[in-house]
Amino acid sequence: MARIITATFASDDTLSNTFDDLVNTGLPTEKIFVNHVELQVKIISGPEIEGEIMEVVNRHNPTATASRELEERETARVITATYGSAETLKNVTDDLINIGLPVEEIYADKEKKQVKVIAGSVIEPEIREVLGRHNPVEVS
Repeated sequence: MARIITATFASDDTLSNTFDDLVNTGLPTEKIFVNHVELQVKIISGPEIEGEIMEVVNRHNPTATASRELEERETARVITATYGSAETLKNVTDDLINIGLPVEEIYADKEKKQVKVIAGSVIEPEIREVLGRHNPVEVS
């Protein structure tokens, strides 16, 4: 079953170094979400690589870590929606939370004007409907 690992760091340099090390271990970038504002990284992990991921994360001395199972037992995928303005991201995030999606499964990237959602197949149609309500430039 997939898990979401969240780690918070004291500096942006440490956050970037952690990201680089995770990529160097072979973890696809689509499974890593970096939030430079909150100095946080979120990683989608399967049980077979969780130990290796935690070893990399802990090597960089995070100020906090958390790990939890995804709500759905199926394989998780990432849905990315790109919008024309960064202001739209807050509304999209609020709407996703209002349908019951855990905040840990939502990532808003203000620089790229994107919302990325970790989703299983059961809730994917509802997520796509919410993302579409806000007139995205692209959804993948």
